[in-house]
Amino acid sequence: MIESLTDHFARIDANPYAWPFDGEWSPGDTALLLLGFQSGIVRGLAAEAERDVAIRLIEAARRRGLAIIASRRGQDREGGAIARRRAALGDEVSTKGSLDWQFDDGISLPATAIVIDHAGDNAFFGTGLEDILRRRTIRNLLVTGLPTDGLVHATQRAANDMGFECLTVIDACKGTSAARHDAQLRITTFGNGLFGAIASAAAVETALGNHQE
Repeated sequence: MIESLTDHFARIDANPYAWPFDGEWSPGDTALLLLGFQSGIVRGLAAEAERDVAIRLIEAARRRGLAIIASRRGQDREGGAIARRRAALGDEVSTKGSLDWQFDDGISLPATAIVIDHAGDNAFFGTGLEDILRRRTIRNLLVTGLPTDGLVHATQRAANDMGFECLTVIDACKGTSAARHDAQLRITTFGNGLFGAIASAAAVETALGNHQE
């Protein structure tokens, strides 16, 4: 059952500022963004713990009526410029339709979830994601995904440039190494939130449970 869509939530205890910057977020203007929770990536990064946190957030978002958007990164079977470059650098990108490209078995999306597919790290490029968000009057993004030093950071930087207010949920993301994960979070918060803010899933869940009329 979806709770009231007119509620406004309390600000999230985030770093470097209480999120969102102006205190305005509600079910009608906020989306949970799930990037790359695909079988091959979850297995390759041993990101089962981060996936489980994302599963909790999916349920919280569904219960409170937030939009849920999930992305899959994959290359066409015939390849392409991005795939050739990735292969040369030793970075495997799953082929569309393969088992590794599918969402992880633990990720159960509601029927209303929006799914987008993209070849590169930036989930906005060539997908129409910006138009999807604008049409739904969404301005706030709760960002989760794999890896932090790839899909998460590239997508959040793009979203920031488009004027979306972004929050990285730090324990629902994992990097290709702990050092790279931490480095991307530092870049996000650099300059008093150059690319947004960061917070734990617990802080997000607390705010979702403490709405303001």
